[in-house]
Amino acid sequence: MSNVTVRKMTYEDIPLICKAEHDESDSNAMYLKNHMVNQENKKCAAFIALYDDRIAGHVFLYYECRWGGLKNRGLPSAVDLAVYEPYRRKGIATALMDAAEDEARNFRSKIYLDVCMNSDYGPAQRFYVKRGYVPDGAGVYYEGEVLGLNAPCRNDDELSLCLVKELR
Repeated sequence: MSNVTVRKMTYEDIPLICKAEHDESDSNAMYLKNHMVNQENKKCAAFIALYDDRIAGHVFLYYECRWGGLKNRGLPSAVDLAVYEPYRRKGIATALMDAAEDEARNFRSKIYLDVCMNSDYGPAQRFYVKRGYVPDGAGVYYEGEVLGLNAPCRNDDELSLCLVKELR
């Protein structure tokens, strides 16, 4: 992982991130700018990873997350971990999550995240389990709410499992 560095995101990174994600739309730029505003307001930490000085991925740590499975419980949450295709399997996700978890330790002894249940997220599901994340025990969530027994749902990006990790 000697080629990987992680640092806080800046506004100047936004166009480079959009280009790396192959999404230079105004909505993507605004999404990233909103995270930067939240970072300025001390609501989150926005991290980017560089691989050989090129932007390779990002993650946001919200100190008291207001969405997801354990929303509004005063817990930090890792949000939107992304590693861009050419940089996968190079330790980028590990470096980003290490940074997010280190930051979370400054506030609480626990961190959570939500991972989508569809097969596109299979590698992420396995990654989080290997890092020590376990289900919160509430079952699956749909659109941020616990999905009741026999309730209809779609297997889209709104169907998720909330995972929790005790930080040491």
